Amino acid sequence: MTLAPERPEALAEPTRKVGSGWIALYVLANIGMFVPMQAPTTFLMPAQIAQIDPAGKVGSYAWVSMMGAISGIVIAPLAGALSDRTTSRLGRRRPWLIAGSLVCMAALACIGVQTTVAGVALGSLVLSASFMVIGAGLSPVVPDRVPAGQRGVVLGWAMVPQAGSMIAGGLLLGLVTGFPAQYLLMASLPLLILLFATAMKDPPLPRRHREPFSLRTFLDGYRISPREHPGFVWAMSSRFIMGLGYGLGTLYMPYFLDDVLHYEQLFPGQSTEDGLLIVIGVNCLATISTVVLSGWLSDKLGKRRMLVFLGGVTMAVAAIPLALSPTWTMTLVAAVILGLGYGVYLAVDTALVTEVLPASADRGKDMALANLMTSLPYVLVPPIASIVLGSLGGYRSLFLCSAAMSVLGAVLVWKVKSVR
Repeated sequence: MTLAPERPEALAEPTRKVGSGWIALYVLANIGMFVPMQAPTTFLMPAQIAQIDPAGKVGSYAWVSMMGAISGIVIAPLAGALSDRTTSRLGRRRPWLIAGSLVCMAALACIGVQTTVAGVALGSLVLSASFMVIGAGLSPVVPDRVPAGQRGVVLGWAMVPQAGSMIAGGLLLGLVTGFPAQYLLMASLPLLILLFATAMKDPPLPRRHREPFSLRTFLDGYRISPREHPGFVWAMSSRFIMGLGYGLGTLYMPYFLDDVLHYEQLFPGQSTEDGLLIVIGVNCLATISTVVLSGWLSDKLGKRRMLVFLGGVTMAVAAIPLALSPTWTMTLVAAVILGLGYGVYLAVDTALVTEVLPASADRGKDMALANLMTSLPYVLVPPIASIVLGSLGGYRSLFLCSAAMSVLGAVLVWKVKSVR
């Protein structure tokens, strides 16, 4: 009689709850990732591009955004697949956290001194790639180490940095002046990721348990059978549509404040960046108010789909005031509604995804594919938005498209039958 090989700790399903210290360090690592990921693209890059190319800023920003998003299409699943197969004594995830953080810090420092759109675009490409590498180590940590019944609350706390990253980043950027100094400040934050990487438990993968890797294996990883893993496919489809809706409603907010509301004329003495910071602050506070509670509630009730649906529909409702009455007051109302819905959606949807991953040996690759569904829409958002803004009704039509996509994404989550 032949005994089945013992399952190594690296591939086992976690059963022991993580403590508050582990959660705190994981939250800090997420701060180190999300603040430098979101704040520069929201505050620094649009202003930097507007300074370089004031007449063509919309098209140039679209190009830069696409360059950053495109890198993730290949790099995210590749880094995830290689992370799953890493047999270093440091573990599977730690080497990727360290390498990605160092590249991220260097890329941010370099972007700060660029004086051409092409230079910013190239820096954005490298920066995006570094976040894909960091994600290959950070995203699988929850299904690696956290039992399913605790993931909602853990991800709820971990998503607070994602929800509050733009307001935190905006406040930090206000402490210094000039693009080089501001980008350097952002470059210091991945040190928090290195802190988590040093302290985390990351059991190594024995070489005998490493899955073989080849180009064909990698390309096959993009194909997830809807028949064998319908829950994962529907969860990714819902994520992609929701990402498209969210991107259409938020990516061009700096230009909406400038070109539609004429914020600087509306409030003399203030800049458009000041208005954007107010909108983001209101939105972030609303998101933070629901993200931890909704994650905890999904664990308590054991019902993830209902909360994801409610969050998505609420996000759709947020676009209506801006479409019907594009005023400063309605902008703030929309920011609150969007934040409340996004807070409910954010942690619970991620917890749902961790429960439909196809295989424990491929957690890194599969989480990368799932996360790609939130970033890939940003490849499509700029060209779609450019067409809508230029030929199909302007910002009113853009916000209505955002609402329609959010509703569709919310409805699709009901197709995930394997999760309550």
